[in-house]
Amino acid sequence: MAQGEEKAKAVDAAIESLAFLEKQIQGRTFFGGEKIGYLDIVAGWISYWLNVLEELGEMELINAEKFPFLYEWGHNFIQTSPIKDCIPPREMVVEYFSFGINYVRSLASSE
Repeated sequence: MAQGEEKAKAVDAAIESLAFLEKQIQGRTFFGGEKIGYLDIVAGWISYWLNVLEELGEMELINAEKFPFLYEWGHNFIQTSPIKDCIPPREMVVEYFSFGINYVRSLASSE
């Protein structure tokens, strides 16, 4: 993962994108309205994978105070069938991203 100034720029860019999504979801259960639509499926990784990346990267992007509508959408999304039946266990996602991050860091340190 990025460090220092590079990390700060990446976080700022992510927050800008999340603010855009926050405006789009405001007042709706899902981006598609009351039912899951195409954009919900496309953006669905945010609700599950981003939380793991926040943990591993020691940062916070989405919380109930900054992005209340996006935060609620994420919880609604992962609790909806068939989504909740298809997502991998959190431990597997943590392991997957940890491996990837450590691999990239090892490449960077060998340069």
